[in-house]
Amino acid sequence: MTSRRADGSATPARKPTSTSRTGASPTKKPRPQRARSGRRPGDSGTREQILESALHLFADRGYARTTIRAIAEDAGVDPALVHHFFNNKEGVFDAAVNSSLSVSGVFEGEGSETMSDAEWLTRSYLVFWENPDTRYAMTAIYRAGLADNATSDVLRARIETSIGNWANRPTYKDHPDAEIRTGLASGHLAGLAILRYVLHVEPLASMDFEEFVNWVTPALELRLTTLDPRA
Repeated sequence: MTSRRADGSATPARKPTSTSRTGASPTKKPRPQRARSGRRPGDSGTREQILESALHLFADRGYARTTIRAIAEDAGVDPALVHHFFNNKEGVFDAAVNSSLSVSGVFEGEGSETMSDAEWLTRSYLVFWENPDTRYAMTAIYRAGLADNATSDVLRARIETSIGNWANRPTYKDHPDAEIRTGLASGHLAGLAILRYVLHVEPLASMDFEEFVNWVTPALELRLTTLDPRA
């Protein structure tokens, strides 16, 4: 409506200025959406990829802290696919360890003609820790077996099988107290392996492999041949 002055003339309407506020918020630009990473299809290589990821996680985190979801994420697959292949975490662990190594089978061999039983046993066992292809499996099974009741039976069974295979070798089974001696030798080697390869205790962790073997072998000789507490 047009207003009027006191003398009756019309007052011109005020034009809106450029500084007037409308009260409306400026329009925000939408944030760009992040592309989702794709999933590997369930081909023949997927199972092996899951096992490789599981071994690394079991070795790095231990059994209790490794989940199906973490394994699936590391392998780049859906967790449902892990369940499809292995049913549960125990199944993944068992398959991962069994697919990578068989320490006990080594001790069924004939040994070596160029070195003592103690040196051959030391080298045959420690090479699994030195070899990058089997080191993660060794670390995984020892960390899991020592820290979790669900997997301790796996570790115990493997050690006992190794002891039995060594004690019953044709060249050693006639030794007095063969199974006791090989059990003590296995405990000696396993303890040193944990210190060197799992806990990285110095100076053992940084020793040259040949130097480490030279220190370990004489003590193993005592347990396998000469040491007799009843003498």
